Parts: sequence; C-alpha cells; structure tokens
Amino acid sequence: MKQLRRIVRLSRFGWHVLQGMILTSGLGLLRQTGDSALYQRMMRWWLGKLGRILAVQMTCTGTPAPQGTLLVANHISWLDIPVLGGVVAPRFLSKQEVRGWAVIGWLAQQAGTLFITRGKAGAATQASAAILVALQAGRSVLLFPEGTTTTGADVGTFHARLFAAALDAGVAVQPIALRYVGSQGEPHPIVPFVGQQSLWDNLTGVLQESSIVVQIHFLEPIPSTAMNRKALATLCEQRIRQSILHKTAT
Repeated sequence: MKQLRRIVRLSRFGWHVLQGMILTSGLGLLRQTGDSALYQRMMRWWLGKLGRILAVQMTCTGTPAPQGTLLVANHISWLDIPVLGGVVAPRFLSKQEVRGWAVIGWLAQQAGTLFITRGKAGAATQASAAILVALQAGRSVLLFPEGTTTTGADVGTFHARLFAAALDAGVAVQPIALRYVGSQGEPHPIVPFVGQQSLWDNLTGVLQESSIVVQIHFLEPIPSTAMNRKALATLCEQRIRQSILHKTAT
C-alpha cells in the first residue's frame, strides 16, 4: 500500500512541478515578476496545492502579520516552505545550495527567494541588505534563524545577524512555531530533513505517509523598536520554544 501511495503521489508531485514551470514561464513572458500580486497569488496556490498532494493537514492558530513584516520560524524540513508559503506570501531566505536543486532551485529563484551562502565571510551582511530592500518595498520576508534543520523536538539557537534588517526597516518581527505531529502526538519521525539524509530519501519517506499533520502557530508580532538584534533573536527563540514545548506537553 505504501509503495502504491508513493508512486501515485510522486506522479502527481512531478506533474505539479511541471505545471509550476509552465506557469512561471508564462508569467515571465507577461513580465509578471515575483513581486507582482498575480505572481504571489499563483505561488501561494501552487505551494498550497503541493502540500495537499503530500496529504498535509494543517491547523493554524494566531493571525499572520500583514505584508512588510519579518517572519521567523523554527526549521524542520524542506516541507516548511510549501506549508508556510501556502498560508502567507513572503519572500523566503534560503541557503545557497537550494539554488542548485534541479527545477526547484529555478522555481525558487523566479519566485524571488533570497539566498545566503552560509559560512562565507560577509554573507550575512549581504543577505541582511537584500532583506532590508524587500521589507522597505513592503514585502514580508521569512527566514529560519537556526541556520539548519532540527527534529522539531526543540529549537536551536537563533542567529541574530539577520534580525538587523528588521531594526533598520523599523518593522515588527513575527515568530512562527512549526510542529509536525506523529501518530502518538510526538514530533513526526519521518518529516525532519536532518543529518546526512538525501533530499530524495526524505521525499520518498514523506510520499508514503497516509497523512502529515502540521501545527502552525502565528505568535504575536514583536515591535523591533528599542531592541537590539541579539535581544530580538533571543525573544523570538524563547517564544517559539515555549509554544512547541507547551503543545508537546498537552
């Protein structure tokens, strides 16, 4: 049964990716860039449908902040992007390696994803400058301040440098707590994309799941005024951790 489910979903997944390429190319010919309202609606639909193909069942609490906000979330899987992108319409900050992923990297670039080369001198400064431009243009930007993925049982340390853009733009920061739930209420054992696992191995594991439950908690936005970036990063980390541990305990 799992093998059949994986084959069927992989076929639907591949067809949906092809549709994304066709739509993106068509909008490009119409000069509809990643910042246009039409492109944003298309991407939100496309990412939302991708989640449905993967049998993702979302429960959302809280209210997403309006455009022009820095959104920060804990990071568990590549699945975080279609999950969140199907609810809100931000520009994402992603690691440079994603740009090289076949097809997906091209789609991400066309959608206006910002990329950062982690570990490279000056990379955070360049990324902060790009985030600032997007925020000043009235777009929300979503980043994963841990800089890596976790199992979802806890939250890693939030790196503070990228929070500087929120301070410079004078915009609020909204923490978002993500939790993929297993059959017994524990962190989902298959979804986390961690360690040395390949993207293909993780994808095939996700495809064979009958359903994937994800809880998204939009926490109260935090004004960036009168705070430094370290304090802001720490506060966001603490609030997301509290939300995740509370839901785990209940």
